[in-house]
Amino acid sequence: MKNHNRLSRLILVAFVLASTFLVSGCWNSRELNKLAIVTAISIDKAANSDKYELAFQVVMPGELSSSGKSSKGYAPFTVYSVQASTLFEGIRKASKQVPRQLFFSHIQVVILGERLAKSGIKDIFDFFERSHEVRLTSMLLLARGNSPGQLLSALMPLEPLQAEALIGTGLSSGRIWSGSPVIGIDEAIRKLVNPGAEPSISGLRIVGDEESVDKKQSLEQTHPPYHLEISGVAMFREGKLAGWLDHDKAKGYMFVINQMRSTIMNLGCEDMKNGLALEVVKSKTKTAVTMKEGKAMVNIDVSAEGNIAEVKCGIPLTDLSALYKVEQDWSTKTKANMMAAIRSAQAQQSDVFGFGEILQRTHPKAWRKVQDNWAETFAEAEVHISFRGQILRSGMRGKSLLEES
Repeated sequence: MKNHNRLSRLILVAFVLASTFLVSGCWNSRELNKLAIVTAISIDKAANSDKYELAFQVVMPGELSSSGKSSKGYAPFTVYSVQASTLFEGIRKASKQVPRQLFFSHIQVVILGERLAKSGIKDIFDFFERSHEVRLTSMLLLARGNSPGQLLSALMPLEPLQAEALIGTGLSSGRIWSGSPVIGIDEAIRKLVNPGAEPSISGLRIVGDEESVDKKQSLEQTHPPYHLEISGVAMFREGKLAGWLDHDKAKGYMFVINQMRSTIMNLGCEDMKNGLALEVVKSKTKTAVTMKEGKAMVNIDVSAEGNIAEVKCGIPLTDLSALYKVEQDWSTKTKANMMAAIRSAQAQQSDVFGFGEILQRTHPKAWRKVQDNWAETFAEAEVHISFRGQILRSGMRGKSLLEES
C-alpha cells in the first residue's frame, strides 16, 4: 500500500509539472522557432590581445531529417565567431550575427584553445557556474595543434552533428582504448579549486588535410581526407597547461586514476618485440597516501584481468609457465607505464592523479601540514606500485598456429 501511494504521488507530481509547460503566457517563455540551439562552443585567447575568441556551433533544424541526414544537402550546423573581453559579452555580441536568441542548455562539448590553456583557464569557469543554462556535465576538450574554432567547424561522418560525434568518440575511446579521460566542466572546476588535485583534459586534434574539415564534399569520399582524434592527456599546474601525457604514459595515467576500462597492450613474445597482443578487460586500482618524516608515500595496488587476443610467435599457450611469463611481462610493462606517467607529472609539479585529495580525505591532520606546498611535496613523493594481472582466456584455440608440433 505504501509503494502504491508513493507511485500515485509521483504520477501526480509529474502531471502537475507537465501541465505547467502547456500554460501559455509565461513571463520567461521562449518559442522554439525563435531560438538558436548551441550544441558546442570553443574558447581561446586572441593572438595579439587579451580578448577571447569564441565560436558557437548552432544547429540548423531544417537541415536535419528524422534519418539524421541533411534534408537539402546543406551542412547541419552553422558556426558563428566573435571576439570579446568576457564570455558573456561575446554571447551578446554574437546576437548581431545570429537571427535568433542563443540557447545553451544543449551544449554537449566545450573545446578550449592552447593559447587559453597556457595563459590559464580559471577565469572562464565563472561564467559556466553562474549561467543557469549551460550544463556543467558538458564534455571538456583541449585543442592540440589546431585552433578550437577549426575543430568546431569540422564535419564528421556517421553523425550529422559534430558535437554528438565527439561525445561518441570520447565515450567509445574511454571504453575500448582507455587512452584519455572523459572530463566534464564540473570536474575541472572541482579540481581547480581543490589544492589536492590538478585537472587533466583530453586533447583533440585534426589528422589529415586541415583545409577540408569544413567542406561537405569530404564526407562524400570513401576515404575522408581527415578525421578528428582524441589525443593525449593535458596536465595543468595552477590552472595553466604544464605538459602532455601521450601513448604509454597516457595509458599508465588511466591505470593510476582507476579509469582503465579496456585496452590492448603489445608484449614481447620470444624474439619478437610486439609479438603478442593482450586485451585488458578489467582493472581496479586502490591508492593510499601517507606522510612519513615530511615525505609523501604513495602506494598503488592494481589488479587486472585480460585475454590473449593475438599471437605472432610459437608460444605454447597451454603451458601454464608460458602464461605466467606473459603475466609477468604484462606486470612489468604496466608498472613502467604508470611510473613514467607519475614521473612526468612530478617533473611539472602537477598532481593530476589526485594524490593530495586522497591524503586530505584519509589523513586530514597530515594534509593540513603540507597543503600550502603540496605541489612541491607531490614532486618529491615516493611511489610504490604493485600489479597483479590474471589472464582469463587465450582465445578459441590453445595452441598457436606458429607453435612447432
